[in-house]
Amino acid sequence: MKKMMVSLFWVSLISLAMAFDRAGFLNFKLNLTMLLVYYMGLKWPESKAVLWSAGVGFIEDSLSLRIIGPNMLSKCSVIFITSFFRSGIFNFTPLLNSLLSFAFTIVDGFIVYFSLSVFDTRPVDISTAIDSIMFQSLINGVLGYFVMREYDE
Repeated sequence: MKKMMVSLFWVSLISLAMAFDRAGFLNFKLNLTMLLVYYMGLKWPESKAVLWSAGVGFIEDSLSLRIIGPNMLSKCSVIFITSFFRSGIFNFTPLLNSLLSFAFTIVDGFIVYFSLSVFDTRPVDISTAIDSIMFQSLINGVLGYFVMREYDE
């Protein structure tokens, strides 16, 4: 029963983040699901985090009505990069969490943009994409400060 409640909590949290992402802020789309994927990569076992992030990416790809795969690829890539940092010698401080969520949002955005540019049509001009990705990265960088205050294994 507890696992079902935890799963329901995460599904509703991801759904809420996707709703905020779709609504946007100041004519920019948000990328709060990337922050949730980053949290999963830090706190969860790698296999569970990859499955959940692939599911998040699949839902985002399905909602965008474009080719299936760019969001799944970017979310799973971030999980693998996060596991590298988690298993390394890094001491997770709030500042490092902020910087990593900023950087991973940039990585996520560019993977999605270039995947769509190569395998589909270019979604927007590169300058518009950079503006949007930087805005998402700034928002996630600020929120990433609060993702994990202490890293406990």
